[in-house]
Amino acid sequence: MPAVPEHIGKYQISQVLGQGAMGVVYKGFDPHIQRLVAIKTIHKSLLGDPDVNAEQDSIAARFRNEAQAVGRIAHPGVVAIYEFGEDETTAYIAMEFVEGRNLDHVLAGTPMLSEAQVLRIMDQLLDALAAAHDQGVWHRDIKPANLLLTASGQVKLTDFGIARIAGLGLTQVNSAIGTPGYMAPEQYIGEGIDQRADIFACGVLLYRLLTGKPAFVGSAEQVMYKILNETPAAPSTVTQRPPHYDAVVARAMSKRVEDRYPDARAMRAAIQAASRGEDSPSDDATVIAAQPWQRAVEAAKGSSPRPSGATGATGASGAGGASGASGAGSNATQLAHWDAQTLSRIERALATHVGPMAKLMVRDAAKSCEDVVSLATAVSQHIADAAKRAAFMSAATAGSQATQIASSSATRMGQRLDEGLLARATSTLTRNLGPIAKVVVRKACEASGGDAGRFIEALLAAVPEGDRAAVQKDLGA
Repeated sequence: MPAVPEHIGKYQISQVLGQGAMGVVYKGFDPHIQRLVAIKTIHKSLLGDPDVNAEQDSIAARFRNEAQAVGRIAHPGVVAIYEFGEDETTAYIAMEFVEGRNLDHVLAGTPMLSEAQVLRIMDQLLDALAAAHDQGVWHRDIKPANLLLTASGQVKLTDFGIARIAGLGLTQVNSAIGTPGYMAPEQYIGEGIDQRADIFACGVLLYRLLTGKPAFVGSAEQVMYKILNETPAAPSTVTQRPPHYDAVVARAMSKRVEDRYPDARAMRAAIQAASRGEDSPSDDATVIAAQPWQRAVEAAKGSSPRPSGATGATGASGAGGASGASGAGSNATQLAHWDAQTLSRIERALATHVGPMAKLMVRDAAKSCEDVVSLATAVSQHIADAAKRAAFMSAATAGSQATQIASSSATRMGQRLDEGLLARATSTLTRNLGPIAKVVVRKACEASGGDAGRFIEALLAAVPEGDRAAVQKDLGA
């Protein structure tokens, strides 16, 4: 473990997050802006080596390339870079500190994510890639290890070290670099590439998420041969996933560049259409994209290994994530205890916040929920804003028996507690305490005598001390 310097540039350094042959990644703090940062360093000797500088795709060139590539992109799904600098011994990039886990570690512990989780990951990734491609930046190394999942479920695309920037000679157009198994055919054979190389990698990733297995396996040479010559079996034939996505995967992974989706937005729209059981929209169709999710992937609680440099957040699994999605008949059986009108009402309420994916989110959650309040609470996690989440809970649970019981209980005790506060409390505590939250809310309601202040005090007493400030803020107290 390398010694931890006190400072790198203006940044105060606290710990090592990771290290490799070219340098070290530290956790730092910007004293001027008062924010945490990740400091990726490279040994300055590499920057000064004439043999290294002579090679366009050297480690040093990639390091500078990453700073320049990401500096062109402003998108919440791309890890932001704040500064490229040098001190006496080190060149460094100061970037956004992301508290989370990479998708590779998540999949190691939970190979089969739920269909809803797969769609959230791909939706956010393709949205971020569209922003990068708009700036003429092609990532060229899309893979699970380069996708970070935050505790709130946001996907963050990182490591643009081998990105190609259109119009700039920072990396060779025909460089055969990338990760075996995710590289497009044209990357292997050294042909010129464009943004459709990223589309191919997204197809490979989607295949991996749908099936729990890599699309191409074997030695590096065998993988290259398969990518150039073979077509993997359709995902629905490998595992029990709906067949809607087979065509999307096949087109994204087409051998011929011109047969793939023309850009990330087209692939994103095709996945959204497939999730609704519709034909993919034509390439020239006007597409209104779904709103990005702030809480797309739940924090993992499984046995996936902790990555080096992780900072306390767990990875993504969530209810139902350990097993594949069932077929249409199985889904109908799992939802048999739900009234179709009730589900439709909750879907409509959620759609105003998350867009057209609301139906899939509600149906997915309904398989493991038994009542309206628990279902509304589960899907409300996809709404980041506390006020909007509370408004959704109020609309989704309006008229439900559970809400009426809670409200009448509060009425009997004197002053009636606000329904919005009850719903917000259930939603907030579920994220912190899990299913026991409903019991805590009920007991707090009984102990409050109808007084909102006493109700909140009782709730906070049941929350771990370190989480109380955040819970209090969410409750608007």
